[in-house]
Amino acid sequence: LFQEVRTLLATGQPVANASIPALELHIALLRDLIIRCGLALVEVPPVPENGTLIACLTHDVDHPSIRQHKWDHTAFGFLYRAILGSLRKLIRGHMPARGVAANWAAALKLPLVYMGLAKDFWRDFADRYLEREKGFHSTFFLIPFKNRAGIGPRGRPAPAFRASRYGAQDVADIGQRLAAAGCEVGLHGIDAWLDSDCGREELEEIRRLAGNSEIGVRMHWLYYDEQQSPTELENAGAAYDSTVGYNGTVGYRAGTTQVYKPLNATRLLELPLHVMDTALFYPEHLGLSPAQAKDLLDQLLANALRFGGCLTVNWHDRSLAPERLWGACYRELVQTLRGQGAWLATAGEAVAWFRKRRSVVFEADGLESEDVRARVTADHGDTLPGLRLRMHKPRELALIGTDSSEHYVDMPFDQTFQIRGVSPEVKEPAALGGLRAH
Repeated sequence: LFQEVRTLLATGQPVANASIPALELHIALLRDLIIRCGLALVEVPPVPENGTLIACLTHDVDHPSIRQHKWDHTAFGFLYRAILGSLRKLIRGHMPARGVAANWAAALKLPLVYMGLAKDFWRDFADRYLEREKGFHSTFFLIPFKNRAGIGPRGRPAPAFRASRYGAQDVADIGQRLAAAGCEVGLHGIDAWLDSDCGREELEEIRRLAGNSEIGVRMHWLYYDEQQSPTELENAGAAYDSTVGYNGTVGYRAGTTQVYKPLNATRLLELPLHVMDTALFYPEHLGLSPAQAKDLLDQLLANALRFGGCLTVNWHDRSLAPERLWGACYRELVQTLRGQGAWLATAGEAVAWFRKRRSVVFEADGLESEDVRARVTADHGDTLPGLRLRMHKPRELALIGTDSSEHYVDMPFDQTFQIRGVSPEVKEPAALGGLRAH
């Protein structure tokens, strides 16, 4: 079992298993075995004190202005998807007629956009997201330098069209406005995944724009090597990484909903990516209708509610604008998360909360005592939600996999927690009546 966990964290699971939160199932199995052997178990579940789960809404900023794309791969792709792709979606029932009309109007307007006579309908992405995300903050990953395709897998040059037509300084005004609104600005890296020197240069460019020393990373095109990238990103000074996910599907590449430390890292934490809009809707990937996408998102949300952890979503900068028009699905997702009581955090906040959780230690209260103390060992400030301490009652052996929610007690704690009388021999732990939180 532990070798399987190592495989999940070191290499990930194949696309065929993407929908299975395998690592969470392994943890649940171990927990069940311990409890059903008549042992008391105390844990800090991956759920904030006053929430049901953590949700991170993130945005990779790849194309912040269509005016920068003339007679290139992106412009031709826009025209093809706006004109023919919209018609195909209409026939398949994946887009309403008003969406087709909006996309055709945008295609007709494109020459005026190039001449500066019409509004650049990709440029206002920040306003679109700020309007839809009122009351919480999201994370925007910016590309540091324009016209750099970088190095691809196996050390070969990446395709030329990986290079962006913008650099972070070209959207400095937008980045500063996002930061002022409480959103997080991170690095959409080029070569940081395989070269720490490049990583330092890329991170420094984003630091100058964001005015923040703690910068997280998600690699452009999700370039990542599980053996090399954690070390390179850590040496570059990244606060965290959020690259581990799938380009062509949604789900659990590392098998988990939790922030974790890659096995060859010492400080860097990984916030796994679970949902990407292009994977949901592009015909060459899943090619789902809005209704089908909602069903799949509901499945992922159900897993997050069951296991805790963080559901990480990537909705690109231009996905609310023509020709994609994926705003209705995004709006419904946000409303569902709010209705389910999720803590909607930036990527940096979610990682900081997991650092706080990881800093908890359990200590015996004296050599002879059966009392146990749970203690947060580092100062994480007062802005993060509190933790929970979950006390499982021991039970007799029974069928594994049955509902166990009625067999534990949750208590909030933030600094220390004293638990009286935790012993393998105690069938009804005194802790259930002797909890003190501070």
